[in-house]
This record gives sequence, C-alpha cells and structure tokens, in this order.
Amino acid sequence: MIQMFINDEEVISNKEFTITEEMLKTSSTILNNCYPKSWESTKDYTSKFYYPEDYSKCKILKDNELIFCGVVKNSGDISLNPRNPHFCSLQILDFKTFLSEGETLDFVISNKTIEEAINMVIDTIKDYGFTLGNLQIYGKDDIIGAYSTQNKTAYDVFQYIADITQSKWFTRTIDENTIAIDFYDPTLLPKTNNIKFTEQYFEENNIKDISFNYGTRDYRNKQVMISDQVYGSIDYIENILASGYTRTFMTQEKIGIIKSITQGGVVKTFATKTEEELGIEADFYYKPGEKNFESNSNTSIVGTGVEINIIYVPLVQGRQIVYDNDEVSRIRTQTGRKGVIARYENRNDVLSSDELNKIGQSYIRYKGSAEINLNVVTQNTDLFSIGQIVHFEAPINELAVDYMVKQKETQILSVGDFSNIFYTYKLVSNFNSENAINYFDNQRAKANGNIGEGETILRNIDIENNFNIVFYGFNKIDSGIVAQGDNILDCSLDSPFID
Repeated sequence: MIQMFINDEEVISNKEFTITEEMLKTSSTILNNCYPKSWESTKDYTSKFYYPEDYSKCKILKDNELIFCGVVKNSGDISLNPRNPHFCSLQILDFKTFLSEGETLDFVISNKTIEEAINMVIDTIKDYGFTLGNLQIYGKDDIIGAYSTQNKTAYDVFQYIADITQSKWFTRTIDENTIAIDFYDPTLLPKTNNIKFTEQYFEENNIKDISFNYGTRDYRNKQVMISDQVYGSIDYIENILASGYTRTFMTQEKIGIIKSITQGGVVKTFATKTEEELGIEADFYYKPGEKNFESNSNTSIVGTGVEINIIYVPLVQGRQIVYDNDEVSRIRTQTGRKGVIARYENRNDVLSSDELNKIGQSYIRYKGSAEINLNVVTQNTDLFSIGQIVHFEAPINELAVDYMVKQKETQILSVGDFSNIFYTYKLVSNFNSENAINYFDNQRAKANGNIGEGETILRNIDIENNFNIVFYGFNKIDSGIVAQGDNILDCSLDSPFID
C-alpha cells in the first residue's frame, strides 16, 4: 500500500507516478492531481484549494516503509475556475538538493587529509541532515595543500574531492531526517549478484526486459586540462634591493607560497595577510596570488640598498595533457585517419599541477571508452541500488563486463490497496556517473579566437614525457596512458608534481 504525506498531512495523487534516482543528479518525482485525503470524506473538490508551501517535507511510504523523502519544489498550474477541482501537480526533490542550494561554504582546506576535508564539509552542512556514510577510498590520508571553498557549494567541493581521488560519491537515505554521503573507489563499490542470461534467472527475478546501447557523445582519448594558475614546480629565488622609502617589494611572478626570506643575510619571519588579521606577528606579510610582499608596518622601513632574498613557489599558468595511446591507435586503425579525440577543460578551482593531472586522468578513466548502457526492467522485484557493481554473464563478449548502477526509476501504479511496481535500472560499463552535457562544445568556442593585424599569440608546445601513470586506487599500471606537459610547467621525470 502506497501512502504520501506532505507536512505530515496524508495526500492523494494520480495512481501512477515515477521516482527517478541518480548518483549525482538530485532524485525527483512528480505528483499529479494532488490533494488532501481528508477531502475524500466530503467529495468537495471545488470549494477548497490545495497548494502546500514550497520546501514542505514530502514522504512516500510503501507498506509503512520509507521509499522517498524530499521537499516540494515547484507546482504546475492550479486552476482558478470555480467549476474545476482545485488539485495541484507538484515536483518533489530529495534532500540532496540542499547540497547545491544550501549555504555556500567559506573556509580554506589547508594541509588536511582527504578524510579530514570531507568531514570539514559535512560538519558545515550537518544541520541540513547530512552525515558521513561509507568512506572507502584509497589515499584518504593524502594531504590537500590548500583549497578555498569560498562561495562554493558542498556539492562543488564533494565533486572536486571525487575528481582528485578518482572516486565516486553519492547520497543514501537513512531515514526522513538523515542523508548519508558515501565515497567509494570504483574497485570498492558494493557488489551484488551477477545478471545471468537464462530463462530461469529472468523468471526468478521477474525481469520484463534487458536491452543495451552504447554512446560516445562524451568520449575522449586526449584530455587537455588548463588552469589560470597552479603552483610552479620550481622554486623562484629573487634578490631585491630596498629603495628605502617603501614597504612593498615586487616579485617577478605571483607568489603561491613563500619558503624563506632573508634581509641583509638575516633570516626573517613571514605570514599571510589573513594570518596578520588574526594577530600573527611576522617581519613580512604576503597575499597568495599577488606579485608583492610587504614589511610589517610596526617596524622601520628597510634601508636603501639593503638586499632582501626571497625564495617562493610561484603561481603560473598550468597545462596538463593526458592521452590514452591504445585508444588513439585503435581509432587510427579503424578510420585510417588521426585517432585523437580531444576534449578541453578549464579548471581554475585547482592550484596543484598534480591535482590538475589527476583530474585529467579521471576524465580519461571514465570517459575514455564507449559508454555501454545496460537497461534492466523488473516487475515488483527491486534488484539493485544506486552505486552497486553488477557483472553481466552476457551472450556477447563485449557485454560481459562489470557495470555500475547509475540510475533507478521506480514506476508505481496503484489500484486500491494494491500497487504494481516496475523498476528500470540504467547500468554503465565505464562507471561514468555524470550526465553527458555539452556534447559538441568542448569550451574552445568560448574563447576569443580572432586576432588583429600585428598581434601575436603564445604557442602551446606539447612535449611528450614517456612515463607510466598509476591510476589512483589501482594496483596495476596502465602503460597505454601517457601524460604530457609543456614549456610552462616542469613535467620531467624528477618533477615533484609527477607520481
């Protein structure tokens, strides 16, 4: 038996509705012709109006078990005709919507482990009902150097963490007041029973149909990653002669992190402007991202001709390229043409060259092969949950692989106290949890392409470095993947930014 409650008032809607759940997209449902169950006692549908306030809590139960919970988000047109019933149609979103609609964050994750960073975000949003669920990822003790969450949503930060750890994250409803945030390495996602291509398996699990399709709308075998500024891989050393009349000293490049400052050969202390505002005393202060630093206003101006030596990590333009050479060769052989299929992403939320490279690897890992979609339809048998791994014992070799459950639709048809439920599952072979968008626009069209007479442009020169990339969280090395750098960043084998 299906029951629905909005603000703890039982309501009735059309006998047929569908709940759509996805890994990253907010789960939702539409309730058409919705009105309070209390109206059934008088059958008076025209003299009253029903339109619950936005963000009213909605619960849907099956046999007293919660199957969906969220908030009223939008309504359809509500008739004002006095002769018509004044029902309403409502769009309901699950509480995941608060990850992108709730308060934006405003703190810096500095020298924290991945696990500590996730807990910092969850602690900030716990009043929305979120809690940490399963955290099964490799490298959760790795350190995030510095990442600003200012003006970012919790959703944005979780997605960033998933990118740099090459993990998957999704929400899980525990009860009407609690939503768990789960992080998994793809190799550690929970596994369920294999799908078997037998009549017995179909009958036992009430499977109505299984079909497949594949798509390459978001495919790429070359990923170019750009960031306006990342930490340079080589420390800069500069000697500056004081003028004797200013406290501000200019540097050649934007300062990322100061390593040391000496004045006339004497070691000096330094801190950021933010730390200065917190009352931390130092000889010099700087603001990351600016081409200068200043002496303490409470000390004397540095005398004329005094030499100041500064060693710092600069912020420079970042560019990382990741190839899948095996895929390039495959397409070149099949087409008789150059086999590179490229995508371009600008990620200014990244300050580390290493993290920029890992994000590029994530794109190749999840979008570097055709996405096989396996669609399974069952009747009254709930086979899978979002985020599970399922192996298909398929009659076609190309289909006999592991799949991740990406989407689940629950179609409910009620007749009296009886409900007929059809479940439709979308399973993906490449574990891509995103919905493909901007199929053809890879952001090049968004940049200025025309140049005037006499203008010049800087050429990007891709210098191939033949080293193996270890996919984060995997025990094997994929020798078919080659990363590249250029003359902007040091991408040599001994670079500290290359694993």
